[in-house]
Amino acid sequence: MRAKRKILTLALAGALTLGATPLLAACSPQQLAQDAVQNVVEDATGVDVDLNIDGKTLPDDFPAEVPMISGEITLSGSLGTGGDKVWTVAISASDLAASYDEAKSKMLGAGYTADFDLAQDGTYSGAFSNGSYSVIVTAANDGSNNVVSYVVSTQATQ
Repeated sequence: MRAKRKILTLALAGALTLGATPLLAACSPQQLAQDAVQNVVEDATGVDVDLNIDGKTLPDDFPAEVPMISGEITLSGSLGTGGDKVWTVAISASDLAASYDEAKSKMLGAGYTADFDLAQDGTYSGAFSNGSYSVIVTAANDGSNNVVSYVVSTQATQ
């Protein structure tokens, strides 16, 4: 009896796997991971999450008044709802110092003030604000690539 149950269980598992394979083939592993993370966070917190692991585009509601450097977007996402939102964008960079200088110049040119500016051991960081948004810009090597990261959040009104 036990052997029949094991054979039946294996047969059902095999049938389910074969039946699901065409459905899974339509989704990339990155897309499956991205969707799983979004769903877990949204279910656990009730907060809207929008991840774009394979990059290429800014989140749909990314603030237009935050100037970005030129380059390929490698990661983007947003977390939050309404006025309490955080956006993250990573852009590939060939030269960290030059890319950070470009980012800083664009932020200051757009009317942001520099709250701090730091360069240490080949990593560059700065915090900028304009009354509506706070932006932290970091240019660093992530272990395999040079990346300029933006973390943008809405500023609390006082």
